[in-house]
This record gives sequence, structure tokens and C-alpha cells, in this order.
Amino acid sequence: MMSNANMIEVSNLTRTYKTKSGGVIKAVDKVNLQVSEGEFLTILGPSGSGKTTLLNLIGGLDKPSSGRIVLDGLEFSKLCDGDLVNVRREKVGFVFQAFNLIPTFTALENVEAALVPTNMPKDERLQRSSKLLEMMGLSERANHLPSELSAGEQQRVAIARAFANKPRVLLLDEPTGNLDTKTGKEILQLCHQVSKTQGQTVVAVTHATYVKDITNRVLYMRDGKLYTEIPQGEAVQ
Repeated sequence: MMSNANMIEVSNLTRTYKTKSGGVIKAVDKVNLQVSEGEFLTILGPSGSGKTTLLNLIGGLDKPSSGRIVLDGLEFSKLCDGDLVNVRREKVGFVFQAFNLIPTFTALENVEAALVPTNMPKDERLQRSSKLLEMMGLSERANHLPSELSAGEQQRVAIARAFANKPRVLLLDEPTGNLDTKTGKEILQLCHQVSKTQGQTVVAVTHATYVKDITNRVLYMRDGKLYTEIPQGEAVQ
């Protein structure tokens, strides 16, 4: 359930990169964004629009050139690198297009690995990991290696791993990019259902427009800028 409180606040956020020729690229250009606690927000945009850079900034994986980021009441500019690491570990879950599973670990072990830094007792880790795989419909695949799982099953394991430490915020970077439309929809619906059950705030960036039927709100990104409607001249399929 959404609340009136903002879980994420972004103000005049800019991220620039210098090119080899001496030019400047504005990957994120003066973006302002508020995401309510418990909201499932989707940002649609083509490749190169800046949406992944924006997600990395919100998750503390990258630092802005200018602007302000506040996540769960913590202003990133006031945190040292060690504190940012703690924020990512304790408050943020990431799901990427590449599943990034440990190939020699089973599905259960991959999820459990995310809980090891929390010092949770092993029995509790196994119980929580098993429960998450059950929620993802993977109970019967818990002891299979990633190579023995389909692409959709691997992404479900990656999502279970992201949910493992009950993050306040879940960030999805093209989570359906390697999946067919049917499987992609199922994955996003699962994310929505689990996030509602656990009270997470979710920000997903994607080019898959069918996500509009699943999320609470949709924004559009083009050339580093954020829009509430499809930018003029851009056809979103």
C-alpha cells in the first residue's frame, strides 16, 4: 500500500560524462522525481535515454555531477563511501537484465548468499530463501544450478535474491530484456505482488511498454530528461 511519504526524492539531478573529443554528454539532465513509499514506478525509454544511469544514481552505484538524492530520509551527498555501501546493502535491492547468478551455486544457495552479510543464522537464511523461491514458483527448482534453469527461472532467482534482505527499495534495470513478452509480464507481475506483500518501493526502467498495465505510475525518459507524457516525436511501441 502506498503512503503519502516519499521514499525517494531527487532534485535537479545531473550526471555528465566527458567524451574523448572534449565534449560533454548529459546522461541525466536536471531530473526532479519523487517516489512515494510503496509505489511501483516505471520509467520507459529507448536505449541511451539515461534511464539506467538514473537508476544507478538512485541506488548509489554512481555519483551525480550535481543535484540531490534522498532515499528513506538519507541524503547521499552527506554520506561517506562506507555509508553508501551500507545503504545499498541494507536498503536497496537490484535486479539487472543480466541475471548475475553464481554459476556453481544452486538457486537456493544464490538467494541465501545475499543474506550471509546480515549475520542471520543459517537456519533462518535457508528458511527465508526457501520461502522466497516458493513465492517465485521455484520450490521444485531450488537445488538446480543456473545452467539447468530457463532464462525466466534464472530471473526469478535473481529477483528472489534481491528481495532476500527485505530492502526498502527495489530497483529493476531492464529486468525483462532477455525474456519473451509472456515471461516478462509474469516476472513483473510477481515483482509487483511480492513488493506489495513486503511493502517495498519499486522503480523499474525498461523499454517494455506492457509494464504500463502492471505499475502504479509511468514516466518517460529521453535524452536525459524525464517526462510525464511521451515526448513529442517519439513513438513508444
